[in-house]
Amino acid sequence: MPHKVLLFIPHLQQGGAERQILELMTRLPARYAPTLCLYNAGAGDHHYRDYLPPGEPRHVLGVDEMGPRGLARLVELLRAERPAILHSYRDKANFWARLAAMAAPVPIVLTSVRNRYQGPFYGTAERVLQRKSARVLVNSVGIRDELVSWSGVPETKVQVINNFIDLEKFQPPTDAQRAAARARFELAPTDVGLVLPGRLAVQKHQLGLGLALAMLKRRGGLPPNVKLLLAGRKRDLTYSRLVPAWFKTIGIAEHVTYLDPVSDVDALYHAADALVMPSLYEGLSNAVLEAHACALPAVVSHAANRDDIVVDGSTGFEVPTLDHTALADALGKMIALPDAERRAMGRRGRTHVAARFNPERIQSETVALYDTLIAEAGL
Repeated sequence: MPHKVLLFIPHLQQGGAERQILELMTRLPARYAPTLCLYNAGAGDHHYRDYLPPGEPRHVLGVDEMGPRGLARLVELLRAERPAILHSYRDKANFWARLAAMAAPVPIVLTSVRNRYQGPFYGTAERVLQRKSARVLVNSVGIRDELVSWSGVPETKVQVINNFIDLEKFQPPTDAQRAAARARFELAPTDVGLVLPGRLAVQKHQLGLGLALAMLKRRGGLPPNVKLLLAGRKRDLTYSRLVPAWFKTIGIAEHVTYLDPVSDVDALYHAADALVMPSLYEGLSNAVLEAHACALPAVVSHAANRDDIVVDGSTGFEVPTLDHTALADALGKMIALPDAERRAMGRRGRTHVAARFNPERIQSETVALYDTLIAEAGL
C-alpha cells in the first residue's frame, strides 16, 4: 500500500506556497498517496484550479481561523486517516499541525516555512515546536539563516529545497501570444509594461516602488508610455487603500493599472516588458522564477533575490533593499533599454532558471527526503 501523506495548508488563495503544495501533490511517485487538508471555511476560493487534482481538497476543517475547534477536528482527522507523513505549509498551519501531532501521533511530521519574518509569536513558537518536526523545509537560504539564528533551529534539521518551476507552462510567448496578452491588459505596441504580480501588502513594497517611479519622473526618466500593472489580491485592506492614494499624491497614478488576481499569470509575463519585485522580504520568489522562465527580465531588491534568481546586469538588475534611489536608477536603465536588449536579458534569464531550478531536481530532492524519513521511521 502507498504511504499516506496529509498535506495541510490554510487555503488555496493566490500565493506561492499554495501553488507549490499542489505542484508537490501532482509530482509524488505512486508509492505515496497525498491528500489535501485546508482549514479555512472560505476555502472554495481556489486560485490554482488548473493544478488541483480531482477530488481535492478532500478535507476542509471548516473554520475561519484555527483554534480549539479546528485543532479538535484536525486531531480527529489524523486519527481517522493515520498518515505516515503530515506535511504542513506556512506558519499557522505549521503551528497547529505540530500541536495536533502531539495528541494524535504521526510517524513523520514535516513543516515547510515559506517566507521570512515569521513574527515574534511564530518565531518563538518555532524554537519549541521544531523538536516535533523531523525536518523543517525552506525554499530559500534567507529563511534557513533566520530560523537558525533567530529561532534556534539546529542547522542540521533545516533543509533547503527550492520551489518547483513548471518550465512547460511558463514559456516565452509567441508573437501572437504576446500581442493578445498586451491587448488584454491594454498595453499599446509602444508602451513599456512593468508588472508586479503579488498581493497589495507591506511585504511587496508597492509604496516604495511608487516613490522610485516618482523620483524617476522628476528626473525626466519616466515617459508617458510606461505602464505599471499591479496584479494581486488586497490582503492588507489598509495598505490596499493607501497605495492608490499615495500614487495619486506623488503624481504617478496615470501610469498604474490595478488588476484583480490573474489566474493565468503567464499572460501577465507575456504582456509585460519587465518584472519589478522590490520586496522587503521574500522566501524564494515564485514570480521572479516564473517571469524568467517566460523570458522576462526583472528588477528586484536584494531581499527578493537571496537565492540569485536574477543575475545582476545579465538577466536583470538587483538593488539594495529599501534603496529607492537605486531602484529608480535600475528602473530607468530597464525602461531606456532597447526592446531587443530587454528580450535578450529575458532569454538569458530563462536559460539560468532552467539550469539552476530544474523541476526534476526539486522533485528528486523531495522524494529522496520522504524515502529517507520513511526508512528511518521503520515504515
